[in-house]
Amino acid sequence: MPKIKFKLKFRPGWHIEDTAITEKYLGQQYDIHGGARDLIFPHHEAEIAQMESITKKPLVKYWMHTGFLNVNYEKMSKSLGNFITIKDALKKYSAEVLRMFFISTHYRSPINFDEKNLVQAQSNLNKIKSFLINLEKSDGKKDISSLVKKLKQEFIINMDDDFNTPKALAIIFTFINKVNKLKVDKKSARKIKDLFFEINDIFNILNIEKIPKEIIKLAEERLKARNSKDFEKSDKLREKIKHLGYIVEDTTSNYVLKKI
Repeated sequence: MPKIKFKLKFRPGWHIEDTAITEKYLGQQYDIHGGARDLIFPHHEAEIAQMESITKKPLVKYWMHTGFLNVNYEKMSKSLGNFITIKDALKKYSAEVLRMFFISTHYRSPINFDEKNLVQAQSNLNKIKSFLINLEKSDGKKDISSLVKKLKQEFIINMDDDFNTPKALAIIFTFINKVNKLKVDKKSARKIKDLFFEINDIFNILNIEKIPKEIIKLAEERLKARNSKDFEKSDKLREKIKHLGYIVEDTTSNYVLKKI
């Protein structure tokens, strides 16, 4: 009988393959593992069984499983022909609008990609931007430092609650609606802006630049000179600020800084 030669090629299954990759680049334990809900079983459970049977410790500290992204209320997939890439989405919507769209729904819940929801995301962004612009022109006397502190506390509480971005956004818009009815003082306006910059560092939904403290200090010095009618000093400081890349626009008793 002639000898039969078998040539076998073994390729690792994707469960053990992913476990090997994460171990090589992230170690035997790391902080966060993400993925859609359909990966919980069998993929992620297989990864857990493989690694934890060796290490005897949890594979990751936090599992973040996302809900499905739907298009016209159907799951996005290549087989259905309703597949949209980030590159294609960015041709029609800005990155800020897309981020606002995604954080408006809890990451574990399904989200529907449609025109209505994206228009709403744009509207919400415009509301925040208008609020910040009007805040710069505020010449009131109302001190709302306590409200700003409360907003920050509630924002942190909701973000600590399984990254609950919809609730975090809800308290921001409630705050905006309340403050829009008040004439806040300059100190409160500065605190609000600083807090919104901190929030934007997390969400990255506003294409805004934080004005350097050096520029603000010069603008404050100029405001004092202007109020004391030292217009020569005021003009010199304006030119200095302009040389550093910003212009000062005066309001009734305050100012607005804009990047050139």
